[in-house]
Amino acid sequence: MPSYAGSNPVPVAMNGSPGQAYRLVGRVVLLQTGCTLLVASAFLVWKGETAGLAAVVGGLIVALGSALFGWRLFAPGVAASATLARAMFGGVALKWAWSIVALYLALARWKLEAGPLLVGVVVAQMGHWLAQIRRK
Repeated sequence: MPSYAGSNPVPVAMNGSPGQAYRLVGRVVLLQTGCTLLVASAFLVWKGETAGLAAVVGGLIVALGSALFGWRLFAPGVAASATLARAMFGGVALKWAWSIVALYLALARWKLEAGPLLVGVVVAQMGHWLAQIRRK
């Protein structure tokens, strides 16, 4: 007879540790920052300083949003599922709030170039996907 989650009174072992979670967040943020620096360097060489600055700001908005999400998500440590769900939703809300405010400031207040800024955002997000690839 198969065992289903929640039907067995024996505790289920965790697949990871908090240390692994923090390393994953660090890897995501570092790869996002690295991708940002690559695209910003390209914009700097071919389009100038203002485009390079806009690409850096766009990418760092994403990287800092990921760091905030990871910090909020893993803050409770090992806890009940309801606590972890609240932490996850809080982390997502914090990341979106940061992203909206930072993009508003970058585009409306600081008047950075929209094209390079959005390219920086997209390329930094690719760093998140690269971080999910596991080496065997």
